[in-house]
Amino acid sequence: DDITMEELERNPYPVYERLRAEAPVAFVPVLGAYVASTTEACRAVAAGDDFDGIITPAGGRTFGHPAIIGVNGDIHRDLRSMVEPALQPAEVDRWIEDLVRPIARRYVEAFESDGRADLVAQFCEPVSVRSLGDLLGLKDVSSDKLREWFHKLSDSFTNAAMDEDGNFLNQERFDEGDRAKEEIRSVVDPLIDHWIEHPDDSAISHWLH
Repeated sequence: DDITMEELERNPYPVYERLRAEAPVAFVPVLGAYVASTTEACRAVAAGDDFDGIITPAGGRTFGHPAIIGVNGDIHRDLRSMVEPALQPAEVDRWIEDLVRPIARRYVEAFESDGRADLVAQFCEPVSVRSLGDLLGLKDVSSDKLREWFHKLSDSFTNAAMDEDGNFLNQERFDEGDRAKEEIRSVVDPLIDHWIEHPDDSAISHWLH
């Protein structure tokens, strides 16, 4: 009951350590959810037939319903059948060299002579959002804009703090995520209209068809 969002967001590892020692599966009121903190408990959840996939309240507020990570049964299979083919290992092998490696090289070249780099800010994030953006078909969206969307949606998705009645405490973090979603729709909706009539090899075009 005394776990706070502040300590979870600042450094959750001492909380996890205490949970592992005292309550490997415990309801955490500030999250409005159970936390499984040991390897054994996580394996039991992942492998057991008694547990379905869920999405946190903040995740549901951010991405709506149904979202592929929060549904089960026929709905999950239907959504997954749309996105999974492009992410199969053999299919990834087909495009990763030509798509991702040139992007990674470009970002390395930008700092390789500096002697130091912030690997998250200067490499991991920009490479991941640029690669995913290009795979989806968002090549005309700048990497900075993709990272902005990523941060706003991530902040909304992890906006878990709730009061004892189950109400969210930080609405402004959802507001930022909502603004990002509006921008995304304004970019993607015209592309969808185009791909309906003129399909290409982008992931979203494949999903449509």
